[in-house]
Amino acid sequence: MKTLKELKLFIILWLTQSFSSLGSSMTNFALVIWLYQDSGSALKTSLLTVCSYAPYVVMSIFAGAISDKWNKKTIMLVCDSTAALCTIFTLILLRSGALEVWHLYILNAVNGLMNSIQAPASDVAATLLTPECHYQKTSGMRSFSGSLVSILTPVFAASIISFAGIEAVIIIDLITFFTAFAALLYFYKNSRNYTKSR
Repeated sequence: MKTLKELKLFIILWLTQSFSSLGSSMTNFALVIWLYQDSGSALKTSLLTVCSYAPYVVMSIFAGAISDKWNKKTIMLVCDSTAALCTIFTLILLRSGALEVWHLYILNAVNGLMNSIQAPASDVAATLLTPECHYQKTSGMRSFSGSLVSILTPVFAASIISFAGIEAVIIIDLITFFTAFAALLYFYKNSRNYTKSR
C-alpha cells in the first residue's frame, strides 16, 4: 500500500500515456494499411515512415534543451493537443474523401516533430514523479508498456479495421487522447515537482 501511495501520480501518468500511445500507434498502423490499399505502392507507404522519423531524428538534437527550459506539463499538453488536431484533420479529410498521400506526409512529419519534443519531457516528468527508491520499478513498468503497445497495436488495429473500419480506429485514438489530456490537466495541476525541474 505504501508503494502504491508513493507511485500514485506516476501510475496515473503511466497508464493514461500508455493508453494514448496505443491509440496513436493504432492510427499510424491503420493509415499505413489505408495508404497501401489506396496507392498499392510500397515506396509511398515506406515514405510515410520516413516522414515520421526524419523530424524526430533532426529535432531530437534540440529536444532535451527545450525540455529543460520549459514546463514539462505544458510541453506534453501542447504536443498531445497538436497530435490530436492532426488526427482530427485526418478524420475530416478521410470522411470527405479528400485525403491524399501528401496530407499524410505532412501530418506524420508534424507528429514526428511533436513526439521528439514530448519524449524527453515525458521522461523527466516520470522521474520527477517517482521517489528514487522506485526508479527500477518504474523503469521496468515503462519498458513493459512500450513493448505491450508494440505487440497490441497491429492486433487491435487490424481487428478494428476489419469490423468497424479505419474511422473507428481514429475515433478510439481521440478517446485515448482526451483521457491522457484530462489526466495531465486535472491530476497534475497542483504538482510542483511535475511542472518544475529539481
